[in-house]
Amino acid sequence: MEQVLTYSLFLLIVVITVKNSAISLAILLNVVVFRAIPYVDYKAPYYGYYNENDLILGAILPITCYIIILSKIFLNKSKIKYHTDVFDLFMLVLSIVMIISIIFSPNTFKSFYYTCIFLLLALPLYLVTKVYFLNTKKYKTRFLQFLKSIVIFAVAFSIVSLYLHNIAKYPYERMTFPGVYPIPFCLFLCTALIILLLYYIKPSFKLQLAKKSRILFSLPVLGIVLFSIIKTNTRGPVFAMLLTVIVLFFMFFKIKLHIKIIMSFLASLFVGFIIFISAFDVQKIAVRFINLAPKDAESISPRLIAYLDSIKLFIYRPWGISVGTFGEFYSDKNSSAEETGTYAHNLFMELISSFGIVGALLSFFFIYILLFEYNFIIKNQEKIFSNIYLFTALVLFIFFFFETQFSFTLNTHKGFYIAMAFYSVFKFKFINSKYEHKNSI
Repeated sequence: MEQVLTYSLFLLIVVITVKNSAISLAILLNVVVFRAIPYVDYKAPYYGYYNENDLILGAILPITCYIIILSKIFLNKSKIKYHTDVFDLFMLVLSIVMIISIIFSPNTFKSFYYTCIFLLLALPLYLVTKVYFLNTKKYKTRFLQFLKSIVIFAVAFSIVSLYLHNIAKYPYERMTFPGVYPIPFCLFLCTALIILLLYYIKPSFKLQLAKKSRILFSLPVLGIVLFSIIKTNTRGPVFAMLLTVIVLFFMFFKIKLHIKIIMSFLASLFVGFIIFISAFDVQKIAVRFINLAPKDAESISPRLIAYLDSIKLFIYRPWGISVGTFGEFYSDKNSSAEETGTYAHNLFMELISSFGIVGALLSFFFIYILLFEYNFIIKNQEKIFSNIYLFTALVLFIFFFFETQFSFTLNTHKGFYIAMAFYSVFKFKFINSKYEHKNSI
């Protein structure tokens, strides 16, 4: 029965991809939730199983969909448009460094497997999204379809998950869709919540939607999604939302950042951490003065230990440990949260621990990009904030960036990569429109 449902779902998503690539991208972004559908017992749901190794829906399906989307574009366009920018450079360098790092890996197979996932599933999501929206005439309509699809799917999964969690004999303490870890499920719902909030915050968003579509953005729908997020009892995506609000607040009041001062401060802070960790037993100091491992907050300690381990790895293995091997160097071997110690839980910490000095340079390069983009937005704040498409892409980009500071790995930051692609596309469209406007005057 599971196989029948798996192949049926596979064919359904393929058909959707052929019909509407924007909806397909919304599914692929959250494929971890969709691929759990065939394995759920809807009469007596069980929360202890996680479908991590689903080759059909987890790997073959996304690759097939990427090929279909690109094929449609190449068949319908005689000339393919593609605008390169610093984000492409970051992704290119990251890919090359990841491949080369396999040479220095203590576990070649793990690093190779991790790299294949990134190159075949994560990187293509960025590239396909960017190619698709740069070469689609109705890119605004397609973007709205993508956003609406996220909300529709989030509401549907919320309702089903609330029901299943209610009837389960032994429900998992954190609500999720059975078979899916609470963190990606909560991230999925938070993405939908952001879209719903933008609908109420930005009147121009409402005007872009047909009257029938506005029902989807009603307050009861917002309430269902919000209640489901609370039930997941997951902190990372919620913290990311709060930090996004703070950054938008800074942008709204046009608070400019001095890039040279901030970069100098961060570099000094990084060097200070290295000296401090090299000279002292940080864990003993932390336990004595800060109590890093309180019994009522078990998940906080492993994350902080992972951050410290990342800096230590940078010191003792300056060329890194490659990707996918962090768990072999995690120092807290007695931790009960085994999955917590398998990765660094932070984009920059993973870059530093995986690629050493090169990872540190890549981190500072990306921070510089972010600061530059921030000041670009401040300079054009009024026009960007009034452009609902670029503004939405910006909000999603900030949100997913902050989420990379708490969870997931380089090969699973799909939300961050697709949001980066959206921001890149709509920024390019925005700059082009400004240039065309100046030429017409």
